[in-house]
Amino acid sequence: MKSSLTARLTGTLFVLIAATAAASMVIVEQFVDDIEDTILDLELKADADYFKQQLLENEFRPVKTGRLEAIFLPEGVEESVLPDYFQGRTLPFSREVEVGETTLLIVGEQLNEPGGKLFLAQDITIMENREFLVQLVLVGVAAGMLLVGYFIARAGARYLVRPFKMLTREVLGTEPGSSMPRMTTHYRDQEFCDIAEAFNRFLSELEKHIEREKSFVKLASHELRTPLAVMGGALNVLEQRQSLSEADQKTLGRLRRAMQTMRDDTEVLLELARSEASSDGARIIVVKDIIQNTIDDLEHGHPGQAGRITIFDDSPDLRIRTHPILVRMLLRNLLQNAIRHTQSPVEVHILWSGILIKDFGSGLPETVVETLRLSNEPRDAVSKTDQLNNTTFGLLIVRLVCERLGWGIRVAQSDDRGTEFLIEIDNRS
Repeated sequence: MKSSLTARLTGTLFVLIAATAAASMVIVEQFVDDIEDTILDLELKADADYFKQQLLENEFRPVKTGRLEAIFLPEGVEESVLPDYFQGRTLPFSREVEVGETTLLIVGEQLNEPGGKLFLAQDITIMENREFLVQLVLVGVAAGMLLVGYFIARAGARYLVRPFKMLTREVLGTEPGSSMPRMTTHYRDQEFCDIAEAFNRFLSELEKHIEREKSFVKLASHELRTPLAVMGGALNVLEQRQSLSEADQKTLGRLRRAMQTMRDDTEVLLELARSEASSDGARIIVVKDIIQNTIDDLEHGHPGQAGRITIFDDSPDLRIRTHPILVRMLLRNLLQNAIRHTQSPVEVHILWSGILIKDFGSGLPETVVETLRLSNEPRDAVSKTDQLNNTTFGLLIVRLVCERLGWGIRVAQSDDRGTEFLIEIDNRS
């Protein structure tokens, strides 16, 4: 599941705030440590200078107070007389030393006049404890900053994403049609106004395109019906003359049936072009009968193909309520493709769940199979039409007819053993 833009912005802002807080804490900690070290070094240096001056004036006396200890070890005297924490130090020496629960800052120097070693030890336990307390305070402050930062990041992300959500709602609420509502362009930021204006321009061009298509369909409807009407009138005149032989009358009958099929197909194609979903013309049909009629029409039109198509009725007397013209167009296109592109027999299996059309050719191109598979996935109508335009015109009609009937179609097999189209019928009665 994809994450939302709000969640991503919240996470990004929170990470930035957390990184800023962590960097601030590190800088503060280093600054405090530096101040502490500077103060201690300067203080001990001043003490050392004071005691060295006393040594020069022969006024030095060992010092041991609650926080400071100063000892001078003359040349030649063993270090064993010194406390353990002064012994074995390589001079000059300056370091913190833990002695039990006490923390000492020890400084040692080698003196030439008078000759010997000067050691100073300052108890900084209190300061170390205060430093620990300061660290706890810093951690608490950092935790508070992170908590506040999270809410700030969340509120900031929602504020930034609010215009995007408004744009998204308006885009999702736009239904395709000849008159589509325009998006509002009253946004505070210019970028969102530009997006809304660009989308509105796209809607205007889309409406013009839809209007041109409607005009074209109306024009095509008129131009196609006119020659069919002329042909029908001419056939009526020939029949009224009653001068045709029996063979000519049969031919005339075939012409009339072909013209009626052309008229029906024209009406159906115009309905598909207009995306109409009228239920007029639906009736109960026997699946085997309409398949047989379609095969007979194909064989009359191509006598050389007679006998190539075989029907296997695995579901006798299967009846469905549907549009027979659409079903005939669907079957004719699939069977024509199978006959035209293969030299092998073609089988039509009537199943309880649908119709299986099988040939034994070399299979469909992989691009066509993939396009038909993608067209079955839930997508918007525009994307499906774009995908189908990449296939053959016959398969485009097949797909549009199946969508119109509410049926499914898929390629059950397509390889060097042949191709199988499965028409899935959902509205059986």
